[in-house]
Amino acid sequence: MKKQLFFFILAGFLLLSISTFAQSNKYPITVVKGVEYFQYTVEPSEGLLSIGRKFDISADDISKANPEVMTGLKSGQQILIPISKKARKKLLNQKNPQLEFIQLKVEKKQTLFSISKKNKISEEDIIKYNPGIEKNGLQEGSILQIPKLMKETKNKEIVNPLNITTKASPTEIVEKKNKFNTYKVHANETLFSISKRFKVEINDIIKYNPGCDTKLVVGSDLKIPIYTTSKLKTQNEDTIIVGSKSIKNEIVTEKSNNGKYSENKTIRIAFMLPFMLDQIKKDPNDERFINFYEGSLLAIKEARQKGISFEIYAYDTEKSEDRVNEILNNSELKTMDLIIGPAFSNLVPIVENFAKENRINTLIPFSSKVPDIDTNPYLFQFNPGQDSELNFFTDLITGKFKNTHLIFANIQDVSQSDEGNMRVEALKETLVKVHRKFSSIELTTTENINFNSVLKKGEKNLIIFNSDKLSNVSHFLNSIKEKSTLYDIVLFEQYNWRNQIDKAIHTIYISPFITKFNPVAINEYNFQFDQYFGKDVTADSPRYDLLGYDLSNYFISLIHRYGSKFGNKINSINLVNSIQCEPLFERSTNNSGFINQRVYFGEDKIQ
Repeated sequence: MKKQLFFFILAGFLLLSISTFAQSNKYPITVVKGVEYFQYTVEPSEGLLSIGRKFDISADDISKANPEVMTGLKSGQQILIPISKKARKKLLNQKNPQLEFIQLKVEKKQTLFSISKKNKISEEDIIKYNPGIEKNGLQEGSILQIPKLMKETKNKEIVNPLNITTKASPTEIVEKKNKFNTYKVHANETLFSISKRFKVEINDIIKYNPGCDTKLVVGSDLKIPIYTTSKLKTQNEDTIIVGSKSIKNEIVTEKSNNGKYSENKTIRIAFMLPFMLDQIKKDPNDERFINFYEGSLLAIKEARQKGISFEIYAYDTEKSEDRVNEILNNSELKTMDLIIGPAFSNLVPIVENFAKENRINTLIPFSSKVPDIDTNPYLFQFNPGQDSELNFFTDLITGKFKNTHLIFANIQDVSQSDEGNMRVEALKETLVKVHRKFSSIELTTTENINFNSVLKKGEKNLIIFNSDKLSNVSHFLNSIKEKSTLYDIVLFEQYNWRNQIDKAIHTIYISPFITKFNPVAINEYNFQFDQYFGKDVTADSPRYDLLGYDLSNYFISLIHRYGSKFGNKINSINLVNSIQCEPLFERSTNNSGFINQRVYFGEDKIQ
């Protein structure tokens, strides 16, 4: 099961002891199909009755969980023991005899984070009292034990969206000495769990144990550096702010590569994104913005290791204009070096005006429609927009695909505001001007689809639909797939359709994203992401975490070198750390904002 948001894997199986076990043995716990079991190794001469008495459970219940024992038990055989209510109560009482527990059934798509937020209990405590999820994660239908007293405790502190914790106290800095402990790796341990156990940096474990980042061998010895602390007068403060309140994570500025402390101005960045922290029922699409923020924080972490200090403010805009206006009333926003957001087009004009009035550089990372981009020099639009894509696509059709038979597939009742519809209309006008021939076919979802009338044998046929929405187009894809056995067909797809269209269809696309990742760079990034956040990266296309990482690297480099007035130096940064995108921001006049002009051509051939 995929690791959930903010779910940090602990070291191996958590072994618990039950007071009724005469030998004080410890048994690991596992989860099978949502049910927790003890993992037990049969001892010589043991039978089902004696094992049942040991675990306060009937022999019949053991047999049901292990059908193979009906033919007899063998010494050394591993079996599953259902955890009885009596045994569970003793387990929990051993952990904290003053607590009472309620049972919570895990619902579909629930995460460790959402359960902890809803029940006002930390993720660590959920894992503590439900050790089976440590290895197997959450499973729909499984029963969790939630401490009742903790559930009723009021928590007035606002939670950091990514649960960021400090590495050092405000008055201490870690000094790394060449003294070591030797530690033997146990089963199911990870570098993260070992680093947490010894309170050392993962990179330092790797540094003194080359190769352990690619393979951690059970039973091998690791050199674990011993840290000592010393006082330091010069301190800087990194601040994570959520909503209108702040959580101050005071972190001593780390040494740069030359051993000196950075004297540069602290970079202040505000994220205005729909984290939707108060939503009990999560929309999977909202996870994209948390992913974006995570990628940004990874870029910030790397920059901080080079001696750059930050103050990071994270505001949950939700999807509300009122909420955005409330956020903009915070006085600290007027001191930002960069604002990133908002996410939705209807909220952009509110932030645009604020940016212009207060002369604050503002990155609009998702919207392709920024109304005042022509008159506001403080705006940076990452999505290239219709004009840039139209010019690029026109060049493709009149160049690389100049001998291709072009077909516009017009779906009836498509909204006039559909960007795909607007693009097609603009493209047709351009093609008429340059005398480029094309065909059209009118389509409805209620009639049989006959592409034969427009397809040509012996030529490559490029089909372009008048909609950006895959839901409008999907009805016609089977017909295209069937015809592709008789005709040479290429489908123009939107970038976000990738991985959702049958690979038996030859497709092309244009986007602001690099089509093939550098394998070394992406593997290193994925490893660092897993180590920092303790979860897998997504399989989305594009990946929002990489977008946050690349754009944050880009603007941090600009601000660090040139300060807040970096507009004239916008194209002087060479993005050595970029993975998924390399923006090329240009402006039409000295008083206009900047629009990314970098567009790539991609192709997915039939597999």
